[in-house]
Amino acid sequence: VLIKDAERSDNNYVLYTDDLGATWNILGGSQTPVAFASEPKVDILPNGQILLSARRQGGRTFNVFTYSDKATGSGIWDKTVDGCDNGGKNGTDGEVMCVDAQKADGTTVKLLLQSQPKGGASHYDRRDVTIWYKEVSPDATYTSADMADGWTQGKQLSTVLSSYSAMCLQQDGNVAFFFEEAPCYQDRNDWGYS
Repeated sequence: VLIKDAERSDNNYVLYTDDLGATWNILGGSQTPVAFASEPKVDILPNGQILLSARRQGGRTFNVFTYSDKATGSGIWDKTVDGCDNGGKNGTDGEVMCVDAQKADGTTVKLLLQSQPKGGASHYDRRDVTIWYKEVSPDATYTSADMADGWTQGKQLSTVLSSYSAMCLQQDGNVAFFFEEAPCYQDRNDWGYS
C-alpha cells in the first residue's frame, strides 16, 4: 500500500494477514521499505523473501524483506535501490511477478517478470511496453541491489506510445497482460493512455 506521511510524502508498505483478514500487520513493523515512490507491487521470491517494487520518476525502486522468524513475521527490509533506469521513461506503473518457466532444453526455472515501457523521449513520452525477465533461484538470498540489476529484455508488446501495465498468471499457465496504449480518447495519438 501507499501511505502519505504528515509531509505528504509517498511511503510504501507491505501489509499481511495470518487470520484470513480479521487483522492486518505491517511487514517489518515501523520500517519504511520504499519512500518517495508510488504504485507499489509485491511478490514472494522462490526462497521466501518478499520483493517490493514501486514507481519513481526515474524508473523503478526495489527492496527485499528477509524473515528472521516467519512464525512471528519478524525480519528486516534491505535498503531501497533504484534500478532499471532509462532516464525516466519507465517511471510508470508496472507489474512484478514470479513464474515457473522452462528453458529450451527443458530445464525448469523460476523467472521474475517485470513490465514497463522500454523507451520514449521523456517521462510523459512513454512507449514500447515490454516484459523484462531475470532468473531467480530458491537457493539464493537476494539483496535489493540484486533485484534492481540484471534484467533482460523479453517480449515487447507495443511499438507506440504506451504506459501502465498489469499481468496475472491464468489457470491454464498463460500470462494475461493488460496495458495502456495510444490512441487515447478523441483519437489522440500523442497520449498512450487508452
